[in-house]
Amino acid sequence: MNWEQVGAIAHVVEAFGLVPTLIFLAVELREQNKANHRASLDLLSTQWAEIVRTMNESPDFASIYLQGLQDLESLDPVARMRFGAYLLRVFRYWDGIYFHYTDGALPAQHWKSIQRQMQDVVAYPGVQAWWGSRRHWYTDEFNAFVASIIQEAPKAEAYSAYEASGAQTTAGAT
Repeated sequence: MNWEQVGAIAHVVEAFGLVPTLIFLAVELREQNKANHRASLDLLSTQWAEIVRTMNESPDFASIYLQGLQDLESLDPVARMRFGAYLLRVFRYWDGIYFHYTDGALPAQHWKSIQRQMQDVVAYPGVQAWWGSRRHWYTDEFNAFVASIIQEAPKAEAYSAYEASGAQTTAGAT
């Protein structure tokens, strides 16, 4: 056996030693990606819970919300400010989720459920009026996405069981 043959054998042995290392790295990378996806979903769930808490902790905000959905301008200035601040939080949340989805960190099935939620809320004229005055605060990509939702929006009836048209804006109203 000459030195060239010994060198060739050494390269083959070296290559076989590399295969388990590559398999190990692939498995580790897949597990890390799963952990990152779970962490993203946990964060998004926590953020949504904080947004929903606004409705639960303020006795009059649900009334403001229901009225604002129908007609932003019908709210008094303070109620309009509160409704707008709430929508700002909701749209920032959706913007973040949209980024997670387009970046590949959010699985499609979770994105689809958020997209259906957006369609229900954005269908309301009060939300569209607010969005029309604030869309410049968001990226062009997110703007285009919201525009497509508005264009395809179903009938505004997600809150119809709550008689949104009869909502009151007075403090303490329910």
